[in-house]
Amino acid sequence: MIDKLAKAQKSWMAKLVLILTALSFMSLFGVSGYLTGAARNKPVIKVDEIKISQQQFAQLFEQEQQMARNLFGDSIQINDEMRNAMLQGLVQRELTNAIIERTAEKLNVHISDDLVRKIIYSQAEFLDANGNFSLDRLRMVLSASGWTEQRYIDALKKDIVKQQLIQNPSANMNVPDVLLNKLAEVENMRRVFKYIVVDPAKVKVDRKISPEEIEQYYADFSTNFIEPEKRDVSFIVLSVDEMAQNMVLDDAEIEAYYAENIEQFEVPETRKIMQMAFDTKEDADKALAQLNEGKDFYKVAQEVAGQTKEATDLGYVAKDMLIADMADDMFAAKSGDVLGPVKSDLGWHIMKLTDIKAGSKMDKAKARKKITDILKKERAYDEAYTVAAEIEDKIGGGASLDDIAKEMKSKVMVVKGLGEDGNYASAPKGYDKTLKSSEFVDTAFSYNVNEVSQIVETDDGFVIARVDKVADAHPLPVEAVSGEIEKMWEINERSAIAQEIVNDVMHDLENGDKINEVAQRFGLNVKTTKPLNRGGSFEGLSQSAMIELFQESLGEPKLITQGDEKIIAVTDKIIGKNEKPDEELAFGVERRVKIDLSQDVAAALVNSFGEDYDVRVKYRLIGLAD
Repeated sequence: MIDKLAKAQKSWMAKLVLILTALSFMSLFGVSGYLTGAARNKPVIKVDEIKISQQQFAQLFEQEQQMARNLFGDSIQINDEMRNAMLQGLVQRELTNAIIERTAEKLNVHISDDLVRKIIYSQAEFLDANGNFSLDRLRMVLSASGWTEQRYIDALKKDIVKQQLIQNPSANMNVPDVLLNKLAEVENMRRVFKYIVVDPAKVKVDRKISPEEIEQYYADFSTNFIEPEKRDVSFIVLSVDEMAQNMVLDDAEIEAYYAENIEQFEVPETRKIMQMAFDTKEDADKALAQLNEGKDFYKVAQEVAGQTKEATDLGYVAKDMLIADMADDMFAAKSGDVLGPVKSDLGWHIMKLTDIKAGSKMDKAKARKKITDILKKERAYDEAYTVAAEIEDKIGGGASLDDIAKEMKSKVMVVKGLGEDGNYASAPKGYDKTLKSSEFVDTAFSYNVNEVSQIVETDDGFVIARVDKVADAHPLPVEAVSGEIEKMWEINERSAIAQEIVNDVMHDLENGDKINEVAQRFGLNVKTTKPLNRGGSFEGLSQSAMIELFQESLGEPKLITQGDEKIIAVTDKIIGKNEKPDEELAFGVERRVKIDLSQDVAAALVNSFGEDYDVRVKYRLIGLAD
């Protein structure tokens, strides 16, 4: 299960991977902690006794979407592909969290309050201008990030345990120099390929299907020509959106939400900054002198501070993310200014400002509308859950669908010809999304005629259904599917002809004929690539396919299937076979190999831990397919 999720969306792996016993902030700083209400929904992620409820997961998903809006603006449209990627990443993160939490319990890993306190006291962003820990500054930073004090402490403890259980064992993997040198030599080689593409869709079919073939296809693929079971279903909808419209809010609630969630409505000014840090002032002065002589900032950072380009480039940062000693000056500087050296508890710093992004603030009227929608929806869901529980009791007591509709002052609607794929013959307008949801379809096909279902939650509200009629599955007559059979036959015929061409071309190439000669013989086009290394590609080939191509000898044909197409490629030239790789290429190879090894070891550790536990994920309740 872990492997499946990791392959689906590696880029959404979480930085925080552990949940330990909640630690009251009062025990650390003498201020109040935060209480979380118990979840009211079924668990959707379970690792032994550790559970994440549907409601908790929904809240986490809303946080992920809000983070995306904060990064890219409220205008971002989260489509189905993005939504699924975010859901997959969130499942991966929370499942990993739970597995490591369970492992921490099993191994009796405990993070002391004293260690947490020391780490927080040492964080540069929480220090005042005199280098002393400031509780007010901590609260300001956390508020700007949308975090509570308790959440920050929990996250900090997660990181510490993750480091002990995962990061430390997997970090700094050593790779023998002889292997790195060989890999760099291989990476340095480039190849020019000649290739032919055989596309079945472009193959000509010079005959029509016969009546006998139609009959044979109808017999051979009879399961393809079944009219599936259809159902007529009556239903009632308890719409959360309609309930929300009737909710009344006062100004105090709206203002309180705005104050508590200000980060949703304000984007602070950020500045792109480069930084070098030194242990001594002498080294800092030396670096500054070289910068004043006109030397490149990255070059000086590498030579004097021993920093990589990645470590030097801080990217775009907000003012409260900088050390207090330089924050004010950097945010008063002009683009291109170099400031420092300035001393902090972490050493001596030199910073350069390279770009400025202005902050923004959502219009108050727009913010008010957004807050109103959020609060009304939250309150509507609370009321809907109460009403749903009352309806469940009535259904259990034998109430009919019409009785429930009358009491709810709702209309009983009917969908006709509903199939298990969510399609239907007819239905009232405005309910397409509800009727096509897996929750509604599963319910419609889980009850017998005249049975009233339990109340079902969908994305748009709550639904109660009753099956009125069932039309059993039955074969369609051959006349009704002859057009479909002709299409199937034509696709198969094209594929068969294309495969014959591929077989003949491969036969001639393997017998030593040149690819240009063979292509001309069969009326095919030959294409030539530019010089490519193993990281390159052509015709959209995957990296694994390119690696296989690089393993073939000069002139040796290789057949690759790319979707419906067949690609036949040969290596025409090998360039750089005996050239020594430059230092930049060798360094890049070493870095990639170490990162890949560390990631593989970390994933293997999580997989190994997970094998010892009862791990379950309810994808349907999460919003992903089972």
